[in-house]
Amino acid sequence: MKKTVLFLTLALGIGVNAHAQNEKYTKAMEGAIATVKFMTPTPELQQTAGQFERIANAETAEWLPAYWAAYTYVLLSFKETDAAKKDALLDKAAAFYQNVAQKQPDNDETMVLAAQLASARLAVDPENRWQQYVPEFEAALGKAKAKNAENPRIYTLQGQSLFYTPEQYGGGKTVACPLLKQAAEKFATFKPASTIHPSWGVETNQYLLSQCGK
Repeated sequence: MKKTVLFLTLALGIGVNAHAQNEKYTKAMEGAIATVKFMTPTPELQQTAGQFERIANAETAEWLPAYWAAYTYVLLSFKETDAAKKDALLDKAAAFYQNVAQKQPDNDETMVLAAQLASARLAVDPENRWQQYVPEFEAALGKAKAKNAENPRIYTLQGQSLFYTPEQYGGGKTVACPLLKQAAEKFATFKPASTIHPSWGVETNQYLLSQCGK
């Protein structure tokens, strides 16, 4: 009887401790994710990237800290003006992406992240990089759509890419805006798996849609 009581006490203690640790992890992630916006000042966004990196190092079994670290470094690359510094930030993003891809190879969000990374690499030097990164971008989104066609970020990235592509190369508002509208419809019903799962893209999509009628 005493052994049973001791076992139950230990089990309860372990369970409470695990719950507390999980809650601490979730709260830390939620706080960091709240700052991951393009309009966030660069120094603060850099701090957030570092925070995700620390969480990823502490929670090695989790994939979401690495995912958000990669995404944050992609955002930072878009805010940078120097090409070499852009690529350095994207090298960091790529390292975290590899971590995610190892843990979640069949997840559509991993495939969308790959497309986002390819898009960012292309943006550094479109004239000289389109032959490599346009096919990578399209292939990653194609895989994501085959896996989960309800993911709104697929259509946001497609629409954004076409929005900024000149009409003579197959882009422009005429082809981009229907995709952005489709993304908005899917965002309206999309529910992340948790408060710390991928949820980005709404604000970008809304901004681009607001330009469609101009």
